[in-house]
Amino acid sequence: MSVKVIGLDKALADLDKKGDAVIEAVKDALSSAATDIEIDAIRNAPSQWNGLPLNIKQRIDKVADDGGLSWKVGIQSGDPVFEIEAWLEFGTGLSAKQILSNPVYTQEVRDIARRFYRNGQGRIVGRPYLMPSFFKNTANLVSDIEAEIKKDIK
Repeated sequence: MSVKVIGLDKALADLDKKGDAVIEAVKDALSSAATDIEIDAIRNAPSQWNGLPLNIKQRIDKVADDGGLSWKVGIQSGDPVFEIEAWLEFGTGLSAKQILSNPVYTQEVRDIARRFYRNGQGRIVGRPYLMPSFFKNTANLVSDIEAEIKKDIK
């Protein structure tokens, strides 16, 4: 004896489409947040330090990963020559201590800053440009994703 469910194939296909719509909604929300972070960081990045011109603004960008489900925003270089960007973001010496003691800075952010630590005696006053952009533009990310999902699966 067998039972045939009429319309099951269509229902499964519709569920697949909704699943695809959910993934696309998440990608859209993440892409939008990454773009907003990039724009704010560029706007807020210093253009000079001690009277010397900097080209930080020109090197800030966003890079998609995992098909758009993950994004990296910032200066995409592992080159230690670019330590000045991190020092300007987090400060050095007492400035770094003050900036990184802000409770919005997670241990993950502190660990990133720690990679640029020298001797704790630096005197560069930090002018955070990337992390404030990140905090501002991800504060409502979960609700933005939920809204996109609801809109796309109707």
